[in-house]
Amino acid sequence: MIILAEIKTPSMEDYRVIPEYPPKISAGTILTRLLDGLGFRFYWATEGLRKADYEFRPSPDCMSVEELVRHTWGLVNWVVISATDGKYRRPAEAERIREQVLEMVLFLRNEMSDISIEELSETTIDGRSFWHIINGPIADSLTHVGQINSFRRLSGNPVPKANVFTGTPPDE
Repeated sequence: MIILAEIKTPSMEDYRVIPEYPPKISAGTILTRLLDGLGFRFYWATEGLRKADYEFRPSPDCMSVEELVRHTWGLVNWVVISATDGKYRRPAEAERIREQVLEMVLFLRNEMSDISIEELSETTIDGRSFWHIINGPIADSLTHVGQINSFRRLSGNPVPKANVFTGTPPDE
Protein backbone atom coordinates (compact mmCIF):
# COMPACT_ATOMS: atom_id res chain seq x y z
CA MET A 1 0.00 0.00 0.00
CA ILE A 2 1.24 3.47 -0.91
CA ILE A 3 1.27 6.12 1.84
CA LEU A 4 0.19 9.31 0.12
CA ALA A 5 1.26 11.85 2.73
CA GLU A 6 4.38 12.70 0.72
CA ILE A 7 2.65 13.36 -2.60
CA LYS A 8 2.70 16.94 -3.93
CA THR A 9 0.22 19.00 -1.98
CA PRO A 10 -2.44 20.53 -4.22
CA SER A 11 -3.27 24.16 -3.70
CA MET A 12 -5.99 25.00 -1.20
CA GLU A 13 -7.59 26.86 -4.09
CA ASP A 14 -8.22 23.68 -6.11
CA TYR A 15 -11.87 23.55 -5.06
CA ARG A 16 -12.47 27.29 -4.69
CA VAL A 17 -14.32 26.91 -8.00
CA ILE A 18 -15.72 23.70 -9.37
CA PRO A 19 -13.47 22.36 -12.15
CA GLU A 20 -14.51 22.49 -15.79
CA TYR A 21 -16.88 19.84 -17.05
CA PRO A 22 -15.22 16.62 -18.11
CA PRO A 23 -14.89 16.40 -21.91
CA LYS A 24 -17.07 13.27 -22.14
CA ILE A 25 -19.61 11.33 -20.13
CA SER A 26 -18.34 8.03 -18.80
CA ALA A 27 -18.34 6.04 -15.59
CA GLY A 28 -15.17 7.83 -14.48
CA THR A 29 -16.28 11.33 -15.37
CA ILE A 30 -19.63 10.94 -13.62
CA LEU A 31 -17.80 9.85 -10.48
CA THR A 32 -15.36 12.72 -11.00
CA ARG A 33 -18.18 15.24 -11.07
CA LEU A 34 -19.66 13.80 -7.89
CA LEU A 35 -16.24 14.22 -6.23
CA ASP A 36 -15.98 17.76 -7.61
CA GLY A 37 -19.30 18.60 -5.97
CA LEU A 38 -18.06 17.21 -2.67
CA GLY A 39 -14.75 19.08 -2.91
CA PHE A 40 -16.42 22.39 -3.80
CA ARG A 41 -19.06 22.13 -1.07
CA PHE A 42 -16.51 21.03 1.55
CA TYR A 43 -14.16 23.87 0.59
CA TRP A 44 -16.82 26.53 1.15
CA ALA A 45 -18.36 24.86 4.22
CA THR A 46 -14.96 24.93 5.92
CA GLU A 47 -13.47 28.14 4.46
CA GLY A 48 -12.87 30.72 7.18
CA LEU A 49 -13.67 28.50 10.15
CA ARG A 50 -12.60 30.05 13.43
CA LYS A 51 -11.43 28.19 16.52
CA ALA A 52 -14.87 28.81 18.06
CA ASP A 53 -16.51 27.27 14.97
CA TYR A 54 -14.37 24.13 15.14
CA GLU A 55 -15.34 23.74 18.81
CA PHE A 56 -19.05 24.44 18.27
CA ARG A 57 -21.67 21.72 18.77
CA PRO A 58 -25.37 22.58 18.96
CA SER A 59 -26.02 20.04 21.72
CA PRO A 60 -23.93 17.67 23.83
CA ASP A 61 -24.99 14.63 21.78
CA CYS A 62 -23.84 16.16 18.44
CA MET A 63 -20.40 16.05 16.92
CA SER A 64 -18.53 19.35 16.96
CA VAL A 65 -17.55 20.94 13.65
CA GLU A 66 -14.00 19.69 14.18
CA GLU A 67 -15.29 16.16 14.80
CA LEU A 68 -17.35 16.40 11.60
CA VAL A 69 -14.27 17.51 9.64
CA ARG A 70 -12.26 14.63 11.14
CA HIS A 71 -15.06 12.17 10.36
CA THR A 72 -15.25 13.44 6.77
CA TRP A 73 -11.49 12.88 6.52
CA GLY A 74 -12.02 9.26 7.58
CA LEU A 75 -14.81 8.74 5.05
CA VAL A 76 -12.83 10.19 2.14
CA ASN A 77 -9.71 8.24 3.16
CA TRP A 78 -11.85 5.08 3.19
CA VAL A 79 -12.71 5.75 -0.46
CA VAL A 80 -9.01 6.36 -1.24
CA ILE A 81 -8.11 3.03 0.37
CA SER A 82 -10.92 1.19 -1.42
CA ALA A 83 -10.49 2.70 -4.86
CA THR A 84 -6.69 2.99 -5.07
CA ASP A 85 -3.55 1.44 -3.61
CA GLY A 86 -2.99 4.35 -1.26
CA LYS A 87 -3.99 5.87 2.02
CA TYR A 88 -3.26 9.06 3.89
CA ARG A 89 -1.99 9.67 7.40
CA ARG A 90 -4.35 11.90 9.34
CA PRO A 91 -2.64 15.07 10.59
CA ALA A 92 -3.28 16.32 14.12
CA GLU A 93 -4.37 19.91 13.43
CA ALA A 94 -7.94 20.59 12.29
CA GLU A 95 -6.91 23.05 9.55
CA ARG A 96 -4.43 20.56 8.09
CA ILE A 97 -7.12 17.85 8.20
CA ARG A 98 -9.34 20.20 6.20
CA GLU A 99 -6.59 20.69 3.63
CA GLN A 100 -5.99 16.97 3.40
CA VAL A 101 -9.67 16.21 2.77
CA LEU A 102 -9.45 18.51 -0.25
CA GLU A 103 -6.18 16.87 -1.33
CA MET A 104 -7.75 13.41 -1.11
CA VAL A 105 -10.82 14.45 -3.10
CA LEU A 106 -8.55 15.91 -5.79
CA PHE A 107 -6.39 12.76 -5.72
CA LEU A 108 -9.52 10.61 -6.21
CA ARG A 109 -10.69 12.89 -9.01
CA ASN A 110 -7.39 12.47 -10.83
CA GLU A 111 -7.23 8.71 -10.21
CA MET A 112 -10.83 7.95 -11.14
CA SER A 113 -11.47 10.26 -14.10
CA ASP A 114 -10.37 7.71 -16.71
CA ILE A 115 -11.60 4.58 -14.95
CA SER A 116 -13.52 2.23 -17.23
CA ILE A 117 -16.88 0.69 -16.44
CA GLU A 118 -15.13 -2.66 -16.09
CA GLU A 119 -12.58 -1.29 -13.61
CA LEU A 120 -15.29 0.51 -11.69
CA SER A 121 -17.39 -2.65 -11.46
CA GLU A 122 -14.38 -4.40 -9.88
CA THR A 123 -13.86 -1.63 -7.30
CA THR A 124 -15.13 -2.65 -3.86
CA ILE A 125 -15.41 -1.25 -0.37
CA ASP A 126 -15.22 -3.71 2.50
CA GLY A 127 -15.93 -6.50 0.03
CA ARG A 128 -19.09 -4.82 -1.28
CA SER A 129 -19.75 -3.44 -4.74
CA PHE A 130 -18.78 0.02 -5.91
CA TRP A 131 -22.34 1.25 -5.33
CA HIS A 132 -21.64 1.19 -1.61
CA ILE A 133 -18.92 3.82 -2.10
CA ILE A 134 -21.58 6.21 -3.41
CA ASN A 135 -24.38 5.47 -0.93
CA GLY A 136 -21.91 5.02 1.93
CA PRO A 137 -18.92 7.33 2.46
CA ILE A 138 -19.57 9.80 -0.37
CA ALA A 139 -23.22 10.39 0.56
CA ASP A 140 -22.28 10.47 4.25
CA SER A 141 -19.59 13.07 3.53
CA LEU A 142 -22.11 15.28 1.76
CA THR A 143 -24.45 14.96 4.75
CA HIS A 144 -21.68 16.09 7.10
CA VAL A 145 -20.86 19.05 4.87
CA GLY A 146 -24.49 20.12 5.33
CA GLN A 147 -24.12 19.77 9.09
CA ILE A 148 -20.99 21.92 9.04
CA ASN A 149 -22.94 24.57 7.10
CA SER A 150 -25.76 24.52 9.65
CA PHE A 151 -23.47 24.54 12.67
CA ARG A 152 -21.55 27.52 11.27
CA ARG A 153 -24.77 29.49 11.01
CA LEU A 154 -25.62 28.57 14.59
CA SER A 155 -22.17 29.61 15.82
CA GLY A 156 -22.53 33.03 14.15
CA ASN A 157 -20.16 32.51 11.20
CA PRO A 158 -22.36 31.74 8.17
CA VAL A 159 -20.87 30.05 5.13
CA PRO A 160 -19.75 32.38 2.32
CA LYS A 161 -22.44 32.42 -0.39
CA ALA A 162 -20.77 30.25 -3.02
CA ASN A 163 -23.13 29.11 -5.79
CA VAL A 164 -23.27 25.30 -5.54
CA PHE A 165 -25.36 25.08 -8.71
CA THR A 166 -22.83 26.85 -10.95
CA GLY A 167 -19.77 26.03 -8.86
CA THR A 168 -18.67 29.63 -8.52
CA PRO A 169 -17.24 31.39 -5.47
CA PRO A 170 -19.10 34.14 -3.61
CA ASP A 171 -17.33 36.97 -5.39
CA GLU A 172 -18.35 35.90 -8.92
